Amino acid sequence: MKISGEQVLSAPRERVWELLNDPRRLSRLIPGCQELKTLGPDEYEGTINVGIAAVKGVYTGKLKFEELRPPEHYKMLVDGKGKQGFIRGFGTLDLVPRDAGSTIAKYAGDVQIGGPLIAVGQRVIDSAAKMMLGQFFAAADAELKAAAQGDVARQGIAINFWRYLVRLIRSFFDGK
Repeated sequence: MKISGEQVLSAPRERVWELLNDPRRLSRLIPGCQELKTLGPDEYEGTINVGIAAVKGVYTGKLKFEELRPPEHYKMLVDGKGKQGFIRGFGTLDLVPRDAGSTIAKYAGDVQIGGPLIAVGQRVIDSAAKMMLGQFFAAADAELKAAAQGDVARQGIAINFWRYLVRLIRSFFDGK
């Protein structure tokens, strides 16, 4: 499955880079993330609870960053498994300055899914992936805005889903 897109984040590129490379803060942004531990430089192990259609479950896996070019680019390798199947893939993230106060996060990747998960169908998996990415970037934007005011954003499944919906509706009415 191919994934690509871009999101605008309300902070300069350096602040976005710091957020996306801080495992403590990153774990708050990933939908369903229960744990994210550092294994070594740019390598993490985590547990995520995901629900896609009728197949729901807990996945454990590893996340590794390569090709780091701070504050503009990295490649991410993902390898996870659970009772419901496996997820393996890679992706790239490029941070492009938009103006003095915002950054465009461009992402692209390729993910392989196997086991019972594949039975739910490609469209359902694509929709779920887009929704999770939307929730992740909505949570990241809220975190960046709160940090600019010396605060910490409230995070959670319901509030991040709400943020995602609001961003989706705004982009629809803005014609983007």
